[in-house]
Amino acid sequence: MNNKTTHESFVLKPSKVSGVGVFALHGIARGTYLKLFTTGFEEEVRKVSDVPKELRAYCLTRSDGKLLCPKHFNRLDIGNYINHSNRANMTYKQGRGYFAKRNIRRGEELLGNYRELDEPEESREDYYK
Repeated sequence: MNNKTTHESFVLKPSKVSGVGVFALHGIARGTYLKLFTTGFEEEVRKVSDVPKELRAYCLTRSDGKLLCPKHFNRLDIGNYINHSNRANMTYKQGRGYFAKRNIRRGEELLGNYRELDEPEESREDYYK
């Protein structure tokens, strides 16, 4: 099990959960920081009406009703493809990023619990309620 991840630690593949998912290219030890976003990844706050419906799934709803979105949808980082699970194998630590919740096997899909992202209850989509 590795206790470090890099830009060569993950790959996108068809997911059994939903659409495309992020998969580990090597074993990852519990507690390891997961480098899912590049240094300098930019986000911006936008009104819902300013974001095409097809792109809203890549944004987080804030408590003020606005969306926190990638600044450039044509340059999404691999972390934008994380799928939800109530039995996630990684956890989000506010301001620090994602960490392995347990050992993750080579070839395993990385799954996060979207509820850790503090979206208001009323804005959560049916697929992760």
